[in-house]
Amino acid sequence: MSVTELRNDIHKLDTGYGLMSLTWRAEPIPQSQAFEAMHRAVELARERGHKAFFNVGEFYGPDFVNLIFVRDFFAKYPDLRKHVVISCKGGMEVSTLTPNGSHDAVIKSVKNSVSAIGGYIDIFEVARLDTSLCAKGEVYPYESFEALAEMISEGVIGGISLSEVTEDQIRAIYKDWGKFLTCVELEVSLFSTDIFHNGIAKTCAELGLTVICYSPLGRGLLTGQLKSNADIPEGDFRKALKRFSDESLKKNLDLVRFLQEEIVGKRSKDSSITLPQLALGWIKHWNYVPEYKGAKFIPIPSGSSISKVNENFDEKKTQLTDKEFKAINDFLATFHTVGDRYEFN
Repeated sequence: MSVTELRNDIHKLDTGYGLMSLTWRAEPIPQSQAFEAMHRAVELARERGHKAFFNVGEFYGPDFVNLIFVRDFFAKYPDLRKHVVISCKGGMEVSTLTPNGSHDAVIKSVKNSVSAIGGYIDIFEVARLDTSLCAKGEVYPYESFEALAEMISEGVIGGISLSEVTEDQIRAIYKDWGKFLTCVELEVSLFSTDIFHNGIAKTCAELGLTVICYSPLGRGLLTGQLKSNADIPEGDFRKALKRFSDESLKKNLDLVRFLQEEIVGKRSKDSSITLPQLALGWIKHWNYVPEYKGAKFIPIPSGSSISKVNENFDEKKTQLTDKEFKAINDFLATFHTVGDRYEFN
């Protein structure tokens, strides 16, 4: 499949599927349960006339378990592979979760991922740019993308995504490797709105790049299920983040209360919406803002059960009115999230 075809397939999406939470936890979700959810995500995409989008990672759990889930899923449902775009993160030292973007390390990461998943990967991305490789004046490691381009030319992968990049990095990489770029993956949620203030969203719109929005439910904060740090399972990395400490939650949950009371609670019964659907709808509503016309914002929630996938992928429900969108953004203008995305206590 060409890069152009990949871009077109992605652009047709409204919602993608993030598989990290299926395996990056103390105990992975049982395969039987995970497969039901994965199957439903593909089924819903096909019903809407486009492909599904699976976002996976080489390091989302020990021993390539995330990729093995996908391998085993397609072994069970081989006819579904052609209906799914797989985007895989790698380029990290798995044992330390630190970037390793050297040419040989990226080649190894790609080949390890392809081996674990059992075949071709549509899109590959280095999860974090290894800026230690940059010469003076460079903003990104050229050799990382040289390696990915080689993998494309050999037919091992189809295209490149960017991950956790700055405006300057997007522009520099696009200049050198734009013909291979399919999308940009960034954390976007009501608790992580940076891209709309730091020039990244405008840059993606200018360059015509789709934005894959990971952790769109604020790592669980926007589900309404987390009330205190005790609600987070032992072994979950969120437990040590400042954003999820009991003291921080006292302030951060002000946003959740506002959404519940002023948006969810004021909907009529025939237009009811859940907190997760609202959070996803807020991201999608940016697609109607003229300033960002050249981009497309696609949230990739997880969903470890059929019911959660049905909720997150209900495209009719995950919509906001212009009035609701404005009210939320007016609130966000005076709201400050306590705790950065990866700030530990």
